[in-house]
Amino acid sequence: MSRPKQQPPPQVTFYTKAGCHLCDEAREMLEDLASQVDFDLTEIDIRGNPELFELYRYRIPVIIVNGQMLEGRIEYRDLVRAFHLL
Repeated sequence: MSRPKQQPPPQVTFYTKAGCHLCDEAREMLEDLASQVDFDLTEIDIRGNPELFELYRYRIPVIIVNGQMLEGRIEYRDLVRAFHLL
């Protein structure tokens, strides 16, 4: 009898920068979700890369969950949907 394959944890990329209150709110939502689901988080400060800064400077916070992008004023329910928890 074979065991069901376990899904790998979602891959989450969080583009942020210091002093961004929307980023702080998004980080809190991610921390809350971490108590419900395991995921691999990569947090990237866009100020460390000029190309990323130009790409995301007016869009942060940007959270990508397994390829699904959320940006700007992120709603908790949308983040939960991205994790397929609803």
